[in-house]
Amino acid sequence: MFARTTTTRAEAWLIAAEHMQMTHEREYNVVLEILRPGLATPVSRKIEDKVDAFLRNFKAQPVHTVAETIFPAAEYLHGGFDAVYAYPESIFPFIKSENKWGTYALRLTERKCTNGKKIIPLELAIEKLKKRLKDKSTMRAIYELDLGMEALELKLYETEEDHNNYRGGQCLSHISLKLGPNRELYMTAVYRYQYYIQKALGNFLGLARLQAAIAHEVGIDVGPLVCHATLAVLEDKQFEQGVGWSRAQVSDLVESCKGIRDNEIVEAA
Repeated sequence: MFARTTTTRAEAWLIAAEHMQMTHEREYNVVLEILRPGLATPVSRKIEDKVDAFLRNFKAQPVHTVAETIFPAAEYLHGGFDAVYAYPESIFPFIKSENKWGTYALRLTERKCTNGKKIIPLELAIEKLKKRLKDKSTMRAIYELDLGMEALELKLYETEEDHNNYRGGQCLSHISLKLGPNRELYMTAVYRYQYYIQKALGNFLGLARLQAAIAHEVGIDVGPLVCHATLAVLEDKQFEQGVGWSRAQVSDLVESCKGIRDNEIVEAA
């Protein structure tokens, strides 16, 4: 197990990547608490840009694209949550394929109940959160986005769709929203498997945007973001769509990001 508390998303990514360099590129139960998930410092931007350039060089999905699979921020900025809720009709038809992995935004904005009725889990979560705040309830467990089927859970894992996938289907399985001691919004995301080179920084960004948008919608502050990967890998190769990089290239990337961070520490001293 590896657990750390950091200030920024990039700091969380780098400290976990450094650890996995020393543990054969994988670790079980990586738990990262990001205290200010929306904060972007000059150093964190440089690290995110470095990782983004690495991914683009290998024609992998950039950090922003990965983030959009969790929360369509471009749609939100254009039309608020109404535009987000329209995602199944406005965006998904143009990006869907036989591969259903990474359809988190769809699962948050459209679910079919056993009676055939369609619901919008994210909208239900926000409405429930608003009611709790109006009631001034002491109950802090507001909503579980548990990416399955229950109407009052935000589930990302679909038993009916994912059980036949021998690799397990969706990596992001569950999102939990809670009120903190000062009525700020805490978010915890659980990954059954997390790729740290291809996906993790984009995952953190998408989750941070989702958390910030929900908090803004209900009128409360953003609290910490916790990401728990039950298995995290610092993967050295990815053969999908012709993408591939070596272990040495991953090591160079991590060392380069460490240099960005360490130079800032020296300059600050």
